[in-house]
Amino acid sequence: MAVAPEFWVKYWGVRGSIPAPGADTVRYGGNTTCIEIRCGDLRFAIDGGTGVRLFGDALMRQLPVQVTFLMTHLHLDHVQGFPFFAPFLLPGNQFDVYSALHNGSAVEDVLRLLFAQPAFPVTMDMLKAEIAFRRISPGDEIRFGDVAIRTAWLEHPGGVVGYRIEYAGKVFVHCSDWEHPRDGSLDPVLLDLCRDADLVSIDATYTEDEYYGRKGPARYGWGHATHDQALRHCKAAGVKQILLFHHEPSRPDDALDAIAADIQQTMPNAQFVREGSRFELL
Repeated sequence: MAVAPEFWVKYWGVRGSIPAPGADTVRYGGNTTCIEIRCGDLRFAIDGGTGVRLFGDALMRQLPVQVTFLMTHLHLDHVQGFPFFAPFLLPGNQFDVYSALHNGSAVEDVLRLLFAQPAFPVTMDMLKAEIAFRRISPGDEIRFGDVAIRTAWLEHPGGVVGYRIEYAGKVFVHCSDWEHPRDGSLDPVLLDLCRDADLVSIDATYTEDEYYGRKGPARYGWGHATHDQALRHCKAAGVKQILLFHHEPSRPDDALDAIAADIQQTMPNAQFVREGSRFELL
């Protein structure tokens, strides 16, 4: 029987830089990056922040499972959940982990540091699932049956990979941990990646005052975008629905609500994404 052409995206972690649990972050969520993408019978996931633990708990009710991980980069908030990803421990599960080199290191190098004393008691050789590491170069295009995935190298300390996933005539793009040009110009690489996409999740960590140092230290070179610049780029690229992502860890729910209310007065197709939310493209 043919599999229905479903295409949806679920957010298991949306916070940036460090987990931010607590009463002030309950509505939007405090876990760091992990996104599940379903294209027909294929399941993908972007990054292994602390949200990957929740993703793994859901997968444990569907065993055996096969998932293709697409890594944006190897900073701690995007890999720190992997030691707590329960499906890694069980035989019969299969995982392909795609990653570029970042500062000369591969994702398996970072995981060997995490899965080792003194950082963690469980070592890589104790994992029973089948885990294969695949190298990509930014700009590569990868195909998985009817799913086409295009990659791009974006501005971030050490570099970051953005992903454009196309399936059944619909397009989802993820481009977090991206910093916009400081001179006010538009980033042509990001525009090309996001062009006419149906759904885009994009880094929108800072306010303009925070980024330019009018409130606290300037955030130049920290590798993240302002809300205004994320929206400006998405509008120029013709994006249909915008999910502002990688929330600043100290920003509480009420502050995100206030910023979102201002944004939606002029861009009703934009919102701050919430942990646990799911978006249907088909």
